[in-house]
Amino acid sequence: MSVRRKSFAIAAATVAALTSAAVAQPAAATAQSDPEYFVSLYTGPDLTGTETPISLEITGECVNLSQPVKSGIDIAPVNLEIYFNADCVKGFPGQPGDIYFILGSLHAGNFPFPAMSYRVVPMID
Repeated sequence: MSVRRKSFAIAAATVAALTSAAVAQPAAATAQSDPEYFVSLYTGPDLTGTETPISLEITGECVNLSQPVKSGIDIAPVNLEIYFNADCVKGFPGQPGDIYFILGSLHAGNFPFPAMSYRVVPMID
């Protein structure tokens, strides 16, 4: 089974668990303590290349990446704000502006440009 299919199979299998857990507890507390949650970024497209696991304990703070990433998966009650510049500066790579990408809860995808930083944003109950 390919990494992509495996990742989507994991996503489908955890949807029911995420829904019931999110109702039972505040999203941030649930995400920090539940081993079922999985959020990672990858250096290649389609969830390939070097994996960078994301800590759900650091929310609201900008995190600069040690290397650019091109895809990610978010199986947790959080959204990831993805920035194409360091220090969570919005805009196209190397240019300030209004552009950034949101990798939503229960989603996986490729980014339009290599990402250089991100921010974990808990979902509001």
